[in-house]
Amino acid sequence: MTTHRARRAARSTGLVAVAAAAAFALTACQSGGEDAAGPADKVAGSAFRSTGDAGALSGAQAGSGKAPAGVRTQALAAYRTTAPAAAAKAASPVRTQTLADGSTAKIYELGAQHYRAEIVHNGQVLATLETGEHDAGLDANDMFVVLTLGGQVHSWMGGGHTGPGTFELVGGWTAKVTKIGDLRYRAQIIGNEGAVYGTLEANQHDAGLDANGVYIVLSAGGVISAHE
Repeated sequence: MTTHRARRAARSTGLVAVAAAAAFALTACQSGGEDAAGPADKVAGSAFRSTGDAGALSGAQAGSGKAPAGVRTQALAAYRTTAPAAAAKAASPVRTQTLADGSTAKIYELGAQHYRAEIVHNGQVLATLETGEHDAGLDANDMFVVLTLGGQVHSWMGGGHTGPGTFELVGGWTAKVTKIGDLRYRAQIIGNEGAVYGTLEANQHDAGLDANGVYIVLSAGGVISAHE
């Protein structure tokens, strides 16, 4: 128990340090001022607020297991993002990366802390993620992907919880997921001693976050998953 508390406290401290550097940029891009999080979140966690810029992809519900490749491809194609890809197509990717389900991410650098990742299978672009002033996330049929402001991609399979509800995440974090509208969910990321350190909001689009080495995705369907 002592080791677990120490680990949570250390992560919380690191997260607060990172938060201070990112606070103004991420707070500025929060959509819908009238829907802002409560006072506790404004004090402790505004730095990690994220609205997400991934396409409106909300994959299979948690607990369904990994879908066969054919089913996965069909689901992704049906929800392909419509974000303009002209800037990415005009340049070569800075690198490619194999994702957890065997598909490929092509990562393009569009500017300072501005990256796009195209998820490709059999030569077909199935989805895109793009950072703006915050990380981006995607629930692609129970494969979760985070694209960070630094252009790093992290993916994993499963582990999702379907909200509303309160769920324990890896790294000692807790997520309180609430439904605030149609295809709109909010997750408060709670750390040591019940303090709210950040808010992740999916408003018709999935949202993602790199919380100091713990990657979190919240889908527009209310599914949340985290991975280290």
